[in-house]
Amino acid sequence: MVLVKRIKIYLVFVCTMLIFVFGSSVYSYALSVEENNSTVPQNYDQGDWLLSDNYDRKGYRYENFLRQKNSLHILEQVYHKLQTINGINYYEISNQDFIYTNKFLGSKKFINGEGNQNVDGKLITPLKSMQISELFAEKQKLDRNIHTGSFFDSASYKKTSSQVIPVVAGVDYQHIFKLNSTIENFYLATQNIQCRIIGFLDKNTRVKIDGETMNLNHYLIMPNINLSDQDTADFKQTLLSVKCNGYLHYENKKEYHQMAQEIKKIVKETGYEYVIPPEVMYNLYHLSIGQSFLIFLFSAFALLLAVRKLYRDQFVKAGNGILHIVFKNLAVYLGWLFSAYAISQGILLVLYKDNQNLFIRTRLTTVLFFLSAGCCLTLLSVIRWKKEREA
Repeated sequence: MVLVKRIKIYLVFVCTMLIFVFGSSVYSYALSVEENNSTVPQNYDQGDWLLSDNYDRKGYRYENFLRQKNSLHILEQVYHKLQTINGINYYEISNQDFIYTNKFLGSKKFINGEGNQNVDGKLITPLKSMQISELFAEKQKLDRNIHTGSFFDSASYKKTSSQVIPVVAGVDYQHIFKLNSTIENFYLATQNIQCRIIGFLDKNTRVKIDGETMNLNHYLIMPNINLSDQDTADFKQTLLSVKCNGYLHYENKKEYHQMAQEIKKIVKETGYEYVIPPEVMYNLYHLSIGQSFLIFLFSAFALLLAVRKLYRDQFVKAGNGILHIVFKNLAVYLGWLFSAYAISQGILLVLYKDNQNLFIRTRLTTVLFFLSAGCCLTLLSVIRWKKEREA
């Protein structure tokens, strides 16, 4: 009979724990939804997402990733997957400086940093530049903004570093470079490539990216450069690192959500540490913060009653010393708390298998709470035991 009674009490305790874990998780999830939704950018309905890696943010430098034996293979996988995301446009855009390797005679408005620097015996000037993909050029209709010369054709976007790369310059460059003149670029500060000015843009030609408009009067525009078998492994790594940090364009909320899921999939499949785009999260039961808080209060009150019952009925009185009482009561309290929690957590994870993060996110906090509760109950039991002995 005593065993049956204990089992019944334990089942009630498990049910109470179910209610508490559910209530606290729903409230925690509601807070997470509120916080996450506040980080969603204002151009959520339509815009461009700049991909960026998460290495330096985690204290693991990008250089360490590049030293891995499989880093080149990972970058190749990532780039291929970005190019083949169904329904989402990937704009391969880079603002890497055009490192001019001769004496530059133009003004500072063309330069990023200082001009005519002497680095390791080489005269260089970092000029403002943009490297673009064919898809981005088509979307921005840049071919309609040629003042003199011509714009890139399809073959221009298939060039490699060993070939002469066509360049379209902003209108203000007409006073510095001549049409069809050849200039050298210390590309990505890695190797010299030959470039040829094939055209000049109209005055105040602009492109729009990520909600911002850029005036190209002082820019040198290059097509994206492709890998070749002749490239060294180091150059391939550097180039792919740039090519994997372009923009993903989305037209609506559905595409934004799809984009976020695709980046998560790339991270999972390749191990490359992208910063995951924030998504709008929806409350599982469409409850307000106040409503979810009331559920949490109710579940906490139910747990308090259950713990009170546990303290009254399972208090261990017998013992020859204080240490014996401490360990025995602690074992009883923690045994009840954590076993009931484990069972309730398992039940909820099965019931909500499609929304497991709802409960996993509160796991550590709940465990620490129960550990603290067990220690407090043990302390109260020791005080009660000492008073009963003195009486």
